[in-house]
Amino acid sequence: MNSEPAPQLHAADEFDVDLEKSSEGPMRAATRWAAGLVDAFFGGDGSEAVGAAVVVHRLNDHSEVIRVNTGTIEEAESLLGMMRSDLAELSHEDFLDRWSPADNEENVS
Repeated sequence: MNSEPAPQLHAADEFDVDLEKSSEGPMRAATRWAAGLVDAFFGGDGSEAVGAAVVVHRLNDHSEVIRVNTGTIEEAESLLGMMRSDLAELSHEDFLDRWSPADNEENVS
């Protein structure tokens, strides 16, 4: 008899995460664009003009599980790194507990 424990599956075995264009409304996008122009005018990098979202998809059917809209591309890249790390380390349930909004939990499990 072989009594070796089954290997623990990680969230990365079921989900993938990537950056996508933010799905915000036209007023929010226009405001973000204007803020980016003002920022660039005063010597900034204008990154506020780019609306980015970090999106988690199921690997088997590519359905969207979690979407987090961010303020800047830097925030999105930072969040993407944290989520990728958690995908590699956490179980499916633990990942969803950590990243799912409370009102969306019934839709992602």
